[in-house]
Amino acid sequence: MKIILFGATGLTGREILKQALDHGHEVIAIVRNPNLIEFKHSNLTINEGDVLKMQTFEDALTGCDVVISAIGTGTSFSKARKPTTLYSDGFKNIITAMRKHRISRFVALLSVGTIPDPNEAFIHKTMIRPMLKGTYDDMRRAESFLAKCDDIDWIGIRPLRLNNKPRTGKYRTGIDILPPKGVNISRADVAELMLIQMISEKYIHKYITIAD
Repeated sequence: MKIILFGATGLTGREILKQALDHGHEVIAIVRNPNLIEFKHSNLTINEGDVLKMQTFEDALTGCDVVISAIGTGTSFSKARKPTTLYSDGFKNIITAMRKHRISRFVALLSVGTIPDPNEAFIHKTMIRPMLKGTYDDMRRAESFLAKCDDIDWIGIRPLRLNNKPRTGKYRTGIDILPPKGVNISRADVAELMLIQMISEKYIHKYITIAD
């Protein structure tokens, strides 16, 4: 498949990029700083672009099959606490460009905690989520926007706390609500789940939670 990938230089985006190339997919990575991708691959095209500036990436969607978003505000708590429109405006730009190019499949990385979840860890709910207030507020706006996109086959991924452990292929998923007693999940396993959604019809217009 031909994939447009936003956020390819982030920690999860790098895993998505690696696994997509390993599986023989063609990937166009839209990144603000192309120098952050330090390798070359025959199936990889690197385009400089900004998800908040649609004119910088919309033409790259020509002939693509699916769009994957792994955009994020980074790992800095101070930055993630501040107000942002990265997700809400970014998703609006992506969907507008998708409609122009008649692409229907959109797989988006979000997070646990955008809705009340009885299985969410106490520390995540009471400490981590408040520290990331700006990011979470904007994720909710992005999810509200996706709910109105009936013409797009979108799928949202809500992982638990992410780590950099190797891919296991052994993880639990749920719809909206986390599987009980989850602690964390590897970015590599999240990447695997996201790539599966490129062709799966099971979870269209749903949010998949994932935990160990």
